[in-house]
Amino acid sequence: MKAAFCIIVLAISFNAGISSFAASHGGAGSGGNLQPLADPERIIVSPEFTDTINLEILRQKLNDPDPFVRVEAVQALGEIHKEQSLVSVCACLNDENIYVRAYAAEALGRIGRVDISLTLAKLLSALDDPSPYVRAMMIAALGELQDEKAADSIRKLLLDDDESVRKMAAWALDTIENSQ
Repeated sequence: MKAAFCIIVLAISFNAGISSFAASHGGAGSGGNLQPLADPERIIVSPEFTDTINLEILRQKLNDPDPFVRVEAVQALGEIHKEQSLVSVCACLNDENIYVRAYAAEALGRIGRVDISLTLAKLLSALDDPSPYVRAMMIAALGELQDEKAADSIRKLLLDDDESVRKMAAWALDTIENSQ
């Protein structure tokens, strides 16, 4: 998971025009000198600004026509504990692709405490997803959040037609009850 996140960040950095290692250390045309170039006009960008740029790039990737790009963006946003990433991931619970929806649920299990009320509202309203895989992932996220408000909705899924959903519901209820 972290490897995928690093790959995304590197790809985003490269696409955003951030210099490569070779270019920032003398480049190919420097005669093999790997010493940093002295540049008195070098602009120093604060980490907060860079994070904002990367967050915005990831949010834009959520609109990519390729569902695998959207999945990667959702996974990366699931590592950023900020309200903007949470809101974007919540919106992905309605994506047309089941994997995007499933990974959005997983990400919400990690970052949902940023705004627990919003997260619960979005996950609970989406528990009727037609895909058992997505329903199971949403239940897992609710279990990870360990909020008692989700227990009644999860309890109803103990009677789901799909065995994996029923097992995940039992696990989530046990996790919630043991966390109190």
